[in-house]
Amino acid sequence: MNVISLAEAPLAVPLTLSAVPDEHAWRLSRLGLRPGAAFAVIRASAGGGRIVSVAGARVALGAALLRGVRAEMAR
Repeated sequence: MNVISLAEAPLAVPLTLSAVPDEHAWRLSRLGLRPGAAFAVIRASAGGGRIVSVAGARVALGAALLRGVRAEMAR
């Protein structure tokens, strides 16, 4: 398994969420981003943030948070 942070995740590649920072777990889970969730990074912003697509919704994540969120390439 190739686990990477979302800060380095490629665009438009299916990913599976593997870990989130404890201090953000509740908020991210309410947005559909919980361990085991399938998603994709669909856009990078100028400020270093990313927009992800999860369960038909788009969620914007800031650059600081991205470094702590881990995912693996979906099979």
